[in-house]
Amino acid sequence: MAGKQIATTKLPNYPKLKVKFPSSGPAGIQLVESQHKLSFEAGDNIEVLCQDSGMRGCWFRCKILRVSEKRFKVQYDDILDCDGPEKLEEWIPSYGVANPDKLGTRCTRRLTVLPRPLEDTTTLYFDL
Repeated sequence: MAGKQIATTKLPNYPKLKVKFPSSGPAGIQLVESQHKLSFEAGDNIEVLCQDSGMRGCWFRCKILRVSEKRFKVQYDDILDCDGPEKLEEWIPSYGVANPDKLGTRCTRRLTVLPRPLEDTTTLYFDL
């Protein structure tokens, strides 16, 4: 048709997932292959998945202070150091895969360090 054009866009590549439906027990989701190679540098804002007992499954916001070959020195945004009023700083592995959860409801092989999502600064107003 003259005068009309179809806009085409290339969709981003997302990791491929495989869903397993066992005959008994909970279904599991498994990451088949990662399409993205994550690399970070000092100053980047990230989120870290805690694997410690009592805090397992919690994501914490932090900033990378230093980068070594296999670790990051991070400063947590919302956790204070128990020895003083400063924010907690510690070395964490730069790459890790989360332990599977007991119920099998989360993706297996999910990463423990991810880039922090952009903050949504949109203000919404509602008329009542």
